[in-house]
Amino acid sequence: MARTRMAASRRHIVVRRALVAALTLAMTVGQVPTAAFAEALGADAAAVESLADGAQLAATNANLGAASEQGAEGGLAATVGQAGDEAQDAEGAVESDGEAEANAADAAGNSSPSDSAGTVDADGDESAVKADGADAAATGADEATGTGKEEADVTNDDAQVIEVSIAVIGPDANDVDVQWTGNAKMALKAEAATVTTADTAEADESAAEATALGAAATDVTAAGPTAADATEALFNESGLDADYGMGSYGFYLNTIASPYTGEKLGCDQETGKYWQLFVNGTASDVGASSVMLKTGDVITWAYSAYGSAIPEVSPVTPQPDAERPDWDSAWPGYASGSNTTAPTPTDEVKESWVTQIKDSADWATNVSDPIYVGDYVYIAAGSKLLQLNAETGETEREGTLVAPINSIARMVYVDGRIIVPLSGGRLQALTADRLATLWMTPALSATEQGDQQSLSTLTLGDGCVYFGTAVADWSTTYGGNFVCVDVQTGKVLWSQENSEKGYYWSGAALAGSYVVVGDDAGAVIARDAKTGAEVSRVDVGASVRSTVVTSDGGKTLFVVSMDGVLHRLSLSDAGILSETGKVKFAKTSTSTPTISGGKLFVGGQSEAFTQVSKWVKAYYGVLAVIDAESLSVSEVSTIDGHAFVGDTNGQATSAEVKSAPVVSVQNGETYVYFTANCNPGGVYRYRLGDTDASLIYTPDADHQNYCMASITVGPDGTLYYVNDSGALFAIGSAATEGGDQGGDDNAGGGSDTGDIDSGNTDNGGSDGSDDEPSTETPQKDNEPNAGARPVGTPLTTAKKAIKNASGNTKKSANDGDEARETSEEASAETSEIGSKTASRTAATHAATYADDMANAPLNMVLPVAGMAAGVIGLAGIGFWLFRRRV
Repeated sequence: MARTRMAASRRHIVVRRALVAALTLAMTVGQVPTAAFAEALGADAAAVESLADGAQLAATNANLGAASEQGAEGGLAATVGQAGDEAQDAEGAVESDGEAEANAADAAGNSSPSDSAGTVDADGDESAVKADGADAAATGADEATGTGKEEADVTNDDAQVIEVSIAVIGPDANDVDVQWTGNAKMALKAEAATVTTADTAEADESAAEATALGAAATDVTAAGPTAADATEALFNESGLDADYGMGSYGFYLNTIASPYTGEKLGCDQETGKYWQLFVNGTASDVGASSVMLKTGDVITWAYSAYGSAIPEVSPVTPQPDAERPDWDSAWPGYASGSNTTAPTPTDEVKESWVTQIKDSADWATNVSDPIYVGDYVYIAAGSKLLQLNAETGETEREGTLVAPINSIARMVYVDGRIIVPLSGGRLQALTADRLATLWMTPALSATEQGDQQSLSTLTLGDGCVYFGTAVADWSTTYGGNFVCVDVQTGKVLWSQENSEKGYYWSGAALAGSYVVVGDDAGAVIARDAKTGAEVSRVDVGASVRSTVVTSDGGKTLFVVSMDGVLHRLSLSDAGILSETGKVKFAKTSTSTPTISGGKLFVGGQSEAFTQVSKWVKAYYGVLAVIDAESLSVSEVSTIDGHAFVGDTNGQATSAEVKSAPVVSVQNGETYVYFTANCNPGGVYRYRLGDTDASLIYTPDADHQNYCMASITVGPDGTLYYVNDSGALFAIGSAATEGGDQGGDDNAGGGSDTGDIDSGNTDNGGSDGSDDEPSTETPQKDNEPNAGARPVGTPLTTAKKAIKNASGNTKKSANDGDEARETSEEASAETSEIGSKTASRTAATHAATYADDMANAPLNMVLPVAGMAAGVIGLAGIGFWLFRRRV
């Protein structure tokens, strides 16, 4: 009887375990189709696979807890364990030690909710199936990953991604605050941290899965990221050399090495500067590791003193190592090339083109005098430097200036650099080809009367650029600075303050080891060119608003004062200035003289006038020709036989020649070209020996306006200038299409100084350079840092000249039709490649979709079959247990 009862008990155990194994196998078979089914429905496959992992692991643990020592049962359990291995690549062990009693005891007394998802009572007195899917999911995640952290960080779909902006602001080599690096759209992942109740599983990486399985509710809170996380990510991606980390008090940032000088900047006791953290524009009260971030936050590390605001950052980031072109220049700067051998028009002229640089009513935007470099005309307008095609007037490229120019801006070119004077007493150097910023100087200190203005001529020599500034209004100046800047680095070598008056339209000349300049107080000052120290001065009795010119190797200097007097000075080897002669040639003058053939050509306003009404006089403009030795004066104050006056709506107005006259010698004849500050704002020409000058070009009615600008000459003799209409004009010879007019052999431009020693020996580019302007895609400012501004943006739709007499839109040799066609071909090829890639991608998606649709019936049937098998298994176990109790 006992033997029969024992045999029956053993049969019950075998059947029961066989049913459990069958249930496990059914769930295993249903696992992969379930994932495929979910994917076909657009569900989250990763979440569904986690559910299947939890169910499979629960069944495997139940099998392990109830494994039998009998060969048949052990083999079946091993088979199920192997199926589980192949289905989920999880390690499963089947227990088979030959001791049924021990296994029964383990199943009955040693199982716990954390060890097994379901247990069956071995003695048959009490049977229950406990299914805790949340526990199984958590246990499965832990066993599959060990720590459960690394994989969860990658696949956790509940992690919140936020987007923030972060930047590092520090000084460049010239102490200008710039953005060292930054990322305007940094994406950071906020990990989900779960806080569970006492009777639920610890499933911080599987909160969503546990909830889907019916686990107790959990509290989910954002656990980051912090400003420290964003900072570390930025340093990693930018490569900045920084000393930072986590200390006992949280995140610390000791030093960052400057990308411009290599100096490690940290806490500076003298200036009080350190790396200060700002969050959304406000200095942070807590450390970076305590600043929890959210989307839209702006993090800034600024090298500044405690209590200061975020420094104002330059709109461009300098690239001190940017390559520079080796281009020659036909006209490198104001007055430096006022003598030319280019074939300027000597007969009738034609309007080659007119380009509107700004609106005539826009008085807030100033326009510079143009210069000619390579095959381009350059002109600054407001906060832009424009590179124009010299043949068509179309804007080829724009460069951003860190500050707008003032009312007078006289740019210069030297060694591949274009140097632009800016408001605030600043300079900015850009590459001539791509207009990438090489350096910029910091703004000079403002005074109670206002900001510093860069209104003087830029003078080049000995690797330096010299210029003056003025704090001024429309009537006078209140002081200024005379500054020397290193052309290579932009470093301010010295700056001498003039507390009495400033430098308004004036300019210096280099003479030996001295630099000589006049100021608004009427003083002509000789300074040591290396130190800026004053050596001597001469008072000429009136403000000097013109550029000093030299002859005789710098021993003789000529200066024009505003009272219309030309002063001749001598400079000794010791730097002592003395006046050797003077002559009055005009009522007033701010014109810079040009020396050619022993004569000085200079403009102004005559003492003579026309009485327009009882109270109104129209003073004549004048071009004076002065002998350099005797200082005898010959005045030209008539134009085409009429008084040299302006014409506004049929009424005579005063005229004044404020420009620096251009002198060109053609076939033994000396021609002088100049403009006048009156309507119609055209171009005048005088041939030496004639009694009067001629108005050779009159703009159309829409472009007639006053004009203080000087004329720039291209290598083919074309004249370029601007007037107050905001237009840039190109005037050529009507006799030729820009060809030779029989001038000197050196028709390629450049200046022939004749008797004049300008001292600006570095103005031009390298001689004999045949390099063509680059047509490559421009690099970005401070690459590879994100957020950096683009340099010299090429205009895909070029700004057209509003008038082009020849109708010629042909590009220069450097950016011609061939380059345009090449660009179009490349664009077409890129488009074709993109089209093919898109086609292949579409075909791939179509094939995948077709496969999915073909397998859809199987994907839908198998999951249902698996779940049905599981339900039948559970029903079978229940029925068996019911009969067992009965």
